[in-house]
Amino acid sequence: MIWGGIVLIFLILFFAMLLGGVNTARKNEFFMDYCSPENTSRVNAIFSFLIFFSHVTGYIDLTGDINTIYFDFRNFVGQGVVVTYLFYSGYGMMESIKRKGMDYIKSMPFNRFFKLWYHFAIVIAVYVIAGIAVGRKFKLVNVLLSLTGYKSVGNSNWYLFATFALYIIVFVSFMIFRNKKYLAVISVFVLTMIFMVWERSMDLPPRFYNTVLCLPTGMLFSLLKPYVEKIITKNDIVWFTVFSSLLLVTAYFALNSKTGLNYYLYMLTLVILIVVATMKINIKSSVLDWFGAHIFSFFILQRLPMIILQSLGFNKQPYMFVMLSFFATVFLSLVFDECMDKLDSIIFKKKKGAVSVK
Repeated sequence: MIWGGIVLIFLILFFAMLLGGVNTARKNEFFMDYCSPENTSRVNAIFSFLIFFSHVTGYIDLTGDINTIYFDFRNFVGQGVVVTYLFYSGYGMMESIKRKGMDYIKSMPFNRFFKLWYHFAIVIAVYVIAGIAVGRKFKLVNVLLSLTGYKSVGNSNWYLFATFALYIIVFVSFMIFRNKKYLAVISVFVLTMIFMVWERSMDLPPRFYNTVLCLPTGMLFSLLKPYVEKIITKNDIVWFTVFSSLLLVTAYFALNSKTGLNYYLYMLTLVILIVVATMKINIKSSVLDWFGAHIFSFFILQRLPMIILQSLGFNKQPYMFVMLSFFATVFLSLVFDECMDKLDSIIFKKKKGAVSVK
């Protein structure tokens, strides 16, 4: 019961910290850099904290009625903690395609897919070693499938499985339609829905597919952004009307999300609501900047210290368990990213005349 209060204290302190960096645009003015890499990484960083709390509660025993406050909040948000990851990823890819054209698409297999995969493969190796060290046993087939994200060796896996598939879908769509961007994005939507149907047919958990449409939605938003901004940023009244309407629609789908379709729509309206909110509300925080810069490592490595600490019995001391898990993940993220930066500088060394893709 005490620990339930501590969970809420952590969340209250976290959001209180954010409030100190909140800025609102002046009357009839808007933050037109709301989709800049800096701002999107801060938004993602906020959700990375919520993901951490969601994961850590799976390793400790939470009892007492007060915990229902946190769990009700977690259940309400649900998979919404990753929607901005996917949306901004799709938006960022489309922006790069608009600037660099087919050069960007042709570079995707190596500069995006392989780069993400080999980082992920190294993480899998670390999880396997740590798992064996604490007495876990792994089947070879599961280890091999974990390299695709289809299976897990203790790590978070479904998001990477979806991301790899979405990268392939984007690559194939634009290789077919090339500079016909709208047709290519429509193809991304169609192939993503086919992918969702396949995942359901394989009886994969809903988390594997109930947010993936956010990525093509981000791509479409990139194409429609000038038209959307022309309408929404006309004045505060228009913005508030759109925002409040989206809020009501999102709440409706959230409260009626037992069916698959309503849940998909909840995820889509939620991410659009967040994007519209950032047109008027901006958060600046050096803490968020740091976590935004280490978003992948903090996300993918956080279960590692949890597994080790659980094996050592620290999960019986929830407060200590959470604190150690958090700071251990921060340390691992620093070390991992430092090592990956050095490896990347060797593997992705620029060739004379080559196109740089970030």
